[in-house]
Amino acid sequence: MPTENASSADNQQETLSNFYYTGFCAGEMSCSLLKLSNKKSKNGGVYYMPDITISNQYKPLLEEMNKIIADNEGVISSIKGGYNLYIRGKRKVKHAFKFFSKYKPIAGDLFFSRLRLLSNALTVLENRKTYRRTKREESLLEEIRSKFKKLKTSAIPFHNIPKTNFAKDAIGYYLAGVFDAEGSVGMKKNGSKGQPFFAVAMKDKKVIELFKSFIGFGNIHDRPKEKMIHYEIGSKIEVLKAIDMFLKEYPSKLPKMIFRMERLKRFLNDYTPSSSLLEKI
Repeated sequence: MPTENASSADNQQETLSNFYYTGFCAGEMSCSLLKLSNKKSKNGGVYYMPDITISNQYKPLLEEMNKIIADNEGVISSIKGGYNLYIRGKRKVKHAFKFFSKYKPIAGDLFFSRLRLLSNALTVLENRKTYRRTKREESLLEEIRSKFKKLKTSAIPFHNIPKTNFAKDAIGYYLAGVFDAEGSVGMKKNGSKGQPFFAVAMKDKKVIELFKSFIGFGNIHDRPKEKMIHYEIGSKIEVLKAIDMFLKEYPSKLPKMIFRMERLKRFLNDYTPSSSLLEKI
């Protein structure tokens, strides 16, 4: 009986770890409704296609996400400095929505707004009854395209995530995904000395607030010119605690991020006041 309970707990933990991918998407995923020329049309016709794009330099992670989120139906293409995972078209996007309905966004109204807009577009496209689009259908689709553009430029969400209670580990894995997408660690100058930092910067204010409430320390400040919210930890002891959280409890999946955290951790643990912080990191 104890063995069965342990197995059940392991399975639950593995399931909750899928929130990592949702968190990563909150940082690195874009949604759009593409308007493309119809090559089969003799009258210059167009058609609309829902699109999800996830970007990163580490291809194996995108391959993993393609399998888990899109049932291996997405397409990975190289771009300057990395790769894009394209989940494009009604059927493929519906696969992704099945994943996001199970592993919902925990925080991030901008991310949630993008998903809602794409869901609305999918509904209009799926409900089409005739061969030709009606003027109302086209108007609705163009309105959605306009909202996508406005969301990108204004960084003001159209929808708020409904309040839901999530397990602690679900939140931890979600933030691990966000951190891989939008976080950074290292050393910076502080006058003539060096100071360690653990930081996350993004436009989704509630995600940043969740980092502080979940980790329990750190500071938040606005960067209004960039329309960004910045969360940072600067204390050596607190930086080490945050690093341990995302190396052990809710581990990073990006080799580059793991390397940076492990290197900073080793340095801070070995550091003596006579050492040169900036030269050795």
